[in-house]
Amino acid sequence: MNSTAVLDRDTGRLPLPGPSAPSLTWSDFGCRVNARTPAELFERYESSRFLYPAKRARLAPYRSLILENWQRARQAGELLLYEVSREEPDGGWASLTSWRSTHAGWQTQHLVSSGTLLGGRAVMLAAQAVRAARAGRSGDVAQQNWFSPGNRFAALAFGGMTDSIGPERSLTVPGEYVMVPGPLAATLRPGGRDRPVVELDGGACPELAALARACRGEVYVRAEGLDRDDLRLDDVDRLYRLVGLRRHRRIWVQYDAGGRLRAAALAHRGPLGFNFSFLENRCDLLVSPELDEAEAQRALDALIAAASTAYEDFEPGCVPVACETPMDRLVRAGAEPVRPYTRALWLAEAYPDVYRHIDSLYARRLRGRGQHPRRTP
Repeated sequence: MNSTAVLDRDTGRLPLPGPSAPSLTWSDFGCRVNARTPAELFERYESSRFLYPAKRARLAPYRSLILENWQRARQAGELLLYEVSREEPDGGWASLTSWRSTHAGWQTQHLVSSGTLLGGRAVMLAAQAVRAARAGRSGDVAQQNWFSPGNRFAALAFGGMTDSIGPERSLTVPGEYVMVPGPLAATLRPGGRDRPVVELDGGACPELAALARACRGEVYVRAEGLDRDDLRLDDVDRLYRLVGLRRHRRIWVQYDAGGRLRAAALAHRGPLGFNFSFLENRCDLLVSPELDEAEAQRALDALIAAASTAYEDFEPGCVPVACETPMDRLVRAGAEPVRPYTRALWLAEAYPDVYRHIDSLYARRLRGRGQHPRRTP
């Protein structure tokens, strides 16, 4: 190994980044990066049934475009999107992907393991340790993950993160995720004396950061870069343009009669299919907890209608809406419920603690199967 990391031969654990291991690499965990083509990776997703029939059907009309988007992003090495994988001698394998969502924020997703718990452990630990070792150079701020609350392992790994790490450096946000057809979204504009919706420019907006803080807390504000002066993600977009892709964000807000910002829509646009639920293109809604149910619903309608203009060229022809507020009324009107999602976010300074949390979780699972952690490479 071309590294200063030293393995504990009894536990198979690697030291956390620090003075004793300043240069951890993927190979220290027996992992490789971008070792197979996107087409080969997708075939593995299908053979392992990670791509189950309903999701495969959703992706089918856009499969060639999604493959092209992944292939383009891979031209930038680890700058935009990368896959970490581990192969076991007995044929088992595990894989994890990450892609740049904001200036210094990453979405970590698609954990797939076939025939190996140790492989899943390796790719997850590597995702924390290697990025922690690089944090000073890469400027990492946070990672995030979206998972179904019905997934027991994900609920333990990510849903239990706040209890294990603490709310100052991690966050979980339960919510709904629905696809609002474009024509329906455009008809949601409320009339009467409802407050107008305005689009923000790319500069800093302390009022938006304050609303986001009131709704979801400081971890969310930092992870989404809402405390910066490039809300449109122009700097990120320039990186994606290097390989012929786009990644940007438009934001609409609504103020109350006193001039206080009370609701916002963050319309994220990115390469279709980076996430197989299209979360890279979600419209994230924030509503002040001070609003009553009727006020909140009117604000949501106005914001979805305004944000629908950002999705006029979105291939699935809808607005993918993520929000903590129940979407029952929109579903009755014709929106398609995808599934409940819980969102986990954690700051870069918590990477070593996330490493410990994941390692402890896998140690319990391995003991339950009569196995023990072994040397990772």
